[in-house]
Amino acid sequence: MAPASRHFLVRPIGRGVYAAIATPAGYGLCNATIVDLGGRTVVFDTMLTPAAGADLARAAERLTGRRPDWVVNSHWHGDHIWGNASFPDGHIVSSRGVREQVVRRSRQQFRDDRREFRKVLRGPSPPGPGIPPNDREQALSWFLAVVRLPRSHRIVPPELTFEGEMELTGSRRSVRLITYGGGHSPSDVFAFLPDERIVLAGDLVMVGLHPSVSDGWPDRWTRILGRVQRLRPDRVVPGHGPVGSGRSVAVAREYLGRLERIVRRAAREGATLGEIVREPIPDRYSDWGFSFMFPANLERTYRLTRGSRRAPRQR
Repeated sequence: MAPASRHFLVRPIGRGVYAAIATPAGYGLCNATIVDLGGRTVVFDTMLTPAAGADLARAAERLTGRRPDWVVNSHWHGDHIWGNASFPDGHIVSSRGVREQVVRRSRQQFRDDRREFRKVLRGPSPPGPGIPPNDREQALSWFLAVVRLPRSHRIVPPELTFEGEMELTGSRRSVRLITYGGGHSPSDVFAFLPDERIVLAGDLVMVGLHPSVSDGWPDRWTRILGRVQRLRPDRVVPGHGPVGSGRSVAVAREYLGRLERIVRRAAREGATLGEIVREPIPDRYSDWGFSFMFPANLERTYRLTRGSRRAPRQR
């Protein structure tokens, strides 16, 4: 029987591999994955809150018979790392670039989110008029989860870092931790289980949801996904949304390419930024969740196309 949590649902996706899919009403927000290596347990991403992280740690121990030995952070965004404090017995690992971003930016993100979300929740029709009906439950849970965290919430950065690739091995299987640099964020880590051909993608891939490009670079992101495709995954655990097939990587790549084509076409036609961000969502993505991300994605892509923001050196 799968461990119960209000924050996620556990889905077995292989022998000893379990996806923890965030529930709309819970305080997890992002997905996580539990992997039994054989004699060692890995948890990939720790969710938005220590409460969700604590449930995830208990689920890992119940499913594998061990407390997590390794905890992997896919990138620095709070919904993937603010549960780190609930894994005191696990070694937290990520790329050197992720650690630098957590140390430099995560506390400020926490302060900014608490301040902004408090304003939204005090306003009319929280979580705000810009959130479409199908996203309101999850957005409200997200905002409430953050404002209910204490101001003293402890942010725990990765303690062990790598560049390029690192392999974690047990008696049953190994998992490759890989970074090709920054696409969704300044440094993105994904995991690959070669025997099962499963990719744990973090926010490099989302299924049925618009990703956020606000901290990323669509062109670099597209190239990273091309390299992920060459691994020929059979299944993908996305950062958000249900478990997908290997095709999910191609769909994510096509979405980013579509953003760039929309912006280039509109710019050629002399459209202003205000006109570009009002471009309609293409029919293919019209039923995706997080549609409120689309105008911001267009704006970010436009500004990058104009060269107003430079990407950092890849790590």
